[in-house]
Amino acid sequence: MKSPAGLLLSAIELDRDSAVPLYRQLYLQIRKQILGGKLQGGVRLPSTRTLSKELALSRITILNAFDQLIAEGFLASRTGAGTYVGDEWENRGARDAEAEEPPPRLSDLSQSMLSLRSDHFRGVSYTDWDPATPTSFLPSHSTYDSFPLAVWRRLMNRHLLKPTKSMLGYGELQGLQALRTAIADYVFDARGIDCKVEQVVIVSGAQQAFNLLAMLLLNPQDRAWMEDPGHIAARIALQAQGAQVVPLPIDEQGIDIAQGLAECPDARLVFTTPSRQHPLGVTMSYGRRQALIDWATQQQSWIIEDDCDSEFRYQGRLLPALCAMDRMTRVIYVGTFSKVLFPALRLGYVILPQALVEPFCTLRAVMDRSPPTLLQATTADFMSEGHFLSHIRRMRSLYQARQQALVEQLQRQLGDFFTLTPVDAGMHLIAWLPANLEDDQVARDLARHNIHTYALSDYCLAHRLPPALLMGFAGTPEKLAQTRVEALARALGELGYLTQAD
Repeated sequence: MKSPAGLLLSAIELDRDSAVPLYRQLYLQIRKQILGGKLQGGVRLPSTRTLSKELALSRITILNAFDQLIAEGFLASRTGAGTYVGDEWENRGARDAEAEEPPPRLSDLSQSMLSLRSDHFRGVSYTDWDPATPTSFLPSHSTYDSFPLAVWRRLMNRHLLKPTKSMLGYGELQGLQALRTAIADYVFDARGIDCKVEQVVIVSGAQQAFNLLAMLLLNPQDRAWMEDPGHIAARIALQAQGAQVVPLPIDEQGIDIAQGLAECPDARLVFTTPSRQHPLGVTMSYGRRQALIDWATQQQSWIIEDDCDSEFRYQGRLLPALCAMDRMTRVIYVGTFSKVLFPALRLGYVILPQALVEPFCTLRAVMDRSPPTLLQATTADFMSEGHFLSHIRRMRSLYQARQQALVEQLQRQLGDFFTLTPVDAGMHLIAWLPANLEDDQVARDLARHNIHTYALSDYCLAHRLPPALLMGFAGTPEKLAQTRVEALARALGELGYLTQAD
C-alpha cells in the first residue's frame, strides 16, 4: 500500500512534449502541493529510486527538482533517513482553510493603510477608457496615423546602427545636450524665449515636471494659486506636496489676478496656462501677464507656465510665452512632446531660472534618471533637420479641418442639445449642456455606451460654471465625424437626455 505522499506524487502529470523541462515541471507540481497543504510538514517522500520507476523519470531529473526544493526550504534532506516536507509548511493548508476572511484586495484598502498624500489621487482613473474604443472624444487623443514614422525610423536607426557609449549609458542628468540645444532654438523662434541651453532640463513628460517642481518649491501648507477650472493632474501634484490650492476663476482675459490678490496675496506660486487656458481655451491678455509677473517679482513667488497645445493655433496671432516677458526670472516654463509627436515618447522639458537648475537636477537624480538617450537623440535630429516644424504645420491643417467637420455634425445632429463655440487653438472644444443636467453623470453614462469624453466639472474646484463636456476633435478623422456623432446622439437618446433637454 502506498503512503499518502506516494499517492499524491504518483498523481503528478508530466507533459513530455512541453518546452518546460521535466525537472521544472516536477518541481512546480510538488511545490504547489506543499503550498496547497496536500503535502504537509514532516511527511516523508518516496525515495528517488521509487519515484524514478513510478514517474518514468531519470534519477538525475528527480534530484534536480529535489535540489531546487531543498534550496528554497520546501524539502529537507536528513542523512540516512530520506527527504521530508519542511516543517514550516506543516498545517499550512488547514490554517488557510480556517481563515475567517480572505486577504484584503487592493481596492478594499482603507485610507488609514495608505499615506495621507495618496488621498489626493482618489478619483483619478487609469482604466476608464479603452484605447481601441472607436468612439472617443477624449481631449488627450491625437492622431497617430499621420505621424511620419518612416522618417522617425530612419533617424532612430541611424543611432541604433552605431551606438555610442553615451547612447547606452545613463545619459546626462539634464538631458542630451543636442536635444536641449534644439529646444532652446525652437522656443526662441516659436515662443520668443531667449534662454541658455544650460537652463533646459529634459523630463519624462510635463507631468513629471509638475511633480518635481511641486517637491522643489513647496512646503506643506504653502498656498498656491490655481486656475479654476484648471489642469487636474497639475493641481494634484501641488496638493500631494501638502499645498493649499487657492482656486481663481477664469474670465475673457484669463486668470483673475485681482481675486488672488484679495484672497491670498502671499501665495508661494501660481500654476497657469496662459497661451491656451486649460480647459476653457482663453488666451491670457497682455495686461494680465504683466500683472502676474509684477506680483511674482514683488512677492518673490514662482510662476509655473504650462504652454500646453501652444503649437496648435488655427487663427489669430499668438502672444509670446509668458516666460518671454519675464525679466526677473520668476517664470518656469514647461513644454511637452506628448501631443505634438506622440504620448508614448514620454519626453518633455523645463526651462528654469539659472538658480533653480542645480537643485532641480539634484532632486531629479534622486527620483529617476534622464529619459532614454536613444529617444532624445532621435527627437533632437527630428527637430534640427526640420521635420518637427513640418509636422506641426501638417497637424495644424489637419486638426483645423477635423474640428470643422466635427462641429458641423454636432450642430446638425445635436444643435438643440449642445451649445458649441469653435476654438482658435488646441485639440478640444467645450460643448455646453442644458443647465438642468450634471455633466459628470452624463460623461459616466456615455462611457457605459463606450463613448468617452470628460466632464468640465472634473476640472473645477468651486463649480462656478454651467455643465459642459470637453469634446476632443483631433482623434476623429473627417470621414468618421458623422458616424461618431450619430453614435453619440443615439446614446444620448437611449439614455433619455435628449428628452430631458426638451
